[in-house]
Formats: sequence, C-alpha cells, structure tokens
Amino acid sequence: MSELTPAAKNVKVLIVDDAPSMRSLLMAILKSFGIKNIYEAGDGAAALSLLDARDVDLIVCDWEMPKKDGLELFHDIRKNDTYSEVPFILVTSMSEVDKVKIALKAGVEHYIVKPFKPDTIFNKINAIFPEPQE
Repeated sequence: MSELTPAAKNVKVLIVDDAPSMRSLLMAILKSFGIKNIYEAGDGAAALSLLDARDVDLIVCDWEMPKKDGLELFHDIRKNDTYSEVPFILVTSMSEVDKVKIALKAGVEHYIVKPFKPDTIFNKINAIFPEPQE
C-alpha cells in the first residue's frame, strides 16, 4: 500500500455505523492513511442531521442499522440536491449475491464486505479520488 492521492488525503469523510467499535476501527484506518477530517454518526437519521451541518466528500456507511439503515440513507442522500453526488461506500456483512444485487440495483457503486482489510478501503478511496490527469 502506497500513499493516498493528494485529492483523497484532503477528503472530509462521514462514517455511519451503529457499532462504536466499527466506527473507531474505520476512523483509525482512515487516520492511518493521512485523512484528518472525519465525522461520525451512529445511524442514518443522525447522519442526515450531520450532513445538514457539515460538508462531506465521502460517506462510509454500514448497511444494517436501527432507525435508518444504510440503503435507506443512500436513497435519502441521492434525493437531496445538496449531497446527491457525494460518493457512498456501503459496508456490510451481507455478502449474499441477492443482497449485492439489491445494492447495485439501488445505485450503490462502492460496496465492501466485512471482514475487510485496510487495503480494501485504501483502494476504494483512491479509485473514487484519483490523481488529476495533466
């Protein structure tokens, strides 16, 4: 694993997960990549409130959560003109083909299955925020 692209290092990331331990793990992974601007929310409803107060460049969200799950949050975000274009990584333990198809059909472009390695997140972020072409 090399370094994140300069564009990726400066992103503002929102981590959404109902498990504090998973939020902490994701935060530690992102910080190890050099990402400094990280926000967190414990569910989709809290994430929407935070999005009204903060600009973010990337959302990393668990699928299975109370109040508003990751797919519901994805739909809400895509309907909102303010953050409809924000890249969204859905993180889940659901690896069944049918679940992946549901996410893809809904328009989710970035999907990570738990358990994952830090390299997986690193590669996703670099793919979303590549080096600018000269």
